[in-house]
Amino acid sequence: MREKFSSRLLWLLAVTVIFMSPACKSKEKGPAQAPEFKVMQLKGSTVPVFLDMVGQAEGIPTVDIRARVEGYLMNWSFQEGSMVNKGQKLFTIEKDQYRNTLDYSKADLDSKTAAWEKAKLDVARLKPLLATNAISQNDYDVAVTTEKQTRAAVASSKADLEQAALNLSYTDMDSPITGYIGAVQVRPGNLVGRGESTLLATVSAIDPMYVNFQMNETDYLAIMRYFSTHKDKVKQNGPIKVYFTLADKRKYPIAGEIDFMDRNINPATGTIALRAKVSNPEHIIKPGNYCQVQLVLGERDSTVIVPQSALTIVQGKYFAFEVGDSNKVNRLPVMVGRSFENKIVVNAGLKPGSRIMLEGFQKFQEGMRIKPVIVEDTLTLPGPGAL
Repeated sequence: MREKFSSRLLWLLAVTVIFMSPACKSKEKGPAQAPEFKVMQLKGSTVPVFLDMVGQAEGIPTVDIRARVEGYLMNWSFQEGSMVNKGQKLFTIEKDQYRNTLDYSKADLDSKTAAWEKAKLDVARLKPLLATNAISQNDYDVAVTTEKQTRAAVASSKADLEQAALNLSYTDMDSPITGYIGAVQVRPGNLVGRGESTLLATVSAIDPMYVNFQMNETDYLAIMRYFSTHKDKVKQNGPIKVYFTLADKRKYPIAGEIDFMDRNINPATGTIALRAKVSNPEHIIKPGNYCQVQLVLGERDSTVIVPQSALTIVQGKYFAFEVGDSNKVNRLPVMVGRSFENKIVVNAGLKPGSRIMLEGFQKFQEGMRIKPVIVEDTLTLPGPGAL
């Protein structure tokens, strides 16, 4: 009996040793290793400093085509909304009345020219007779006066003829510029030009195009001060470049230049009017187009750029996960600026040399330690024309 009890006791001791061995081994391992995460040490980059405004395109010049003489509109010789060239015929007004007036003016000039020629002959014939007292002074004076009157009548008739020819030319209306023409305002068969210069259509130049925009007084002063302190740089870079983002959020590929700044600040709005001139060879921009105007003030050094995926948004605020010197992670609020593709500028909260986590945010715990796997910072922004 004693032997049976001893054997059972030995069996229980053996089982206990077997189950306790893993626990002892796990205690011998010590503390768990810190998890590995990708970390980027930020470097400073040079980025352009922008002013953003809203502008509207304008074709300069924009010309109204109006009837300058009265008559029935016969036809037009263009496609509405198409490009027309300078000197191209656009409209025709009925000509018969003006042809008749021109013919009458020609005949009237011939008649008055003949009367003038006779009056000149009379003066030439009577002058020697006056010297011999064959005629009275009064007869000679009448002849001289008649010559002057007929000469003036000829000059008046010439003016009437020129006006008649001019009125006839107004029945054909040509485009004074090259540009796009809009919709026809009056259809053929209607009387135009009666008591008014009837609007028929409008032509707008399309290349170059002009963009009007307003700048507030604070930004205006910032630009003026920048010019004052960077005269050499401004002189080297030339005129201020202006960049455009069209309504479809796509960048316009050609930069413009400011060609006009108003003389005063509008006291009602606190803004100053500016205009930019931009080449439009593909005729993408049309008069009236709205766009975002981006004015480059200069450049800012040591600016932090991070991947957008390295930030989280909580209730509209941006946060980054900064890795400290002891590899502890803390969530840090940041202020962001302009973004491009998958990159974003951080204006405040991070600085060159800071380290941020690129992954593992869902596992974040305040003060947790990690093992950084350093990823090189190669982030840059393109030139201002692409932003």
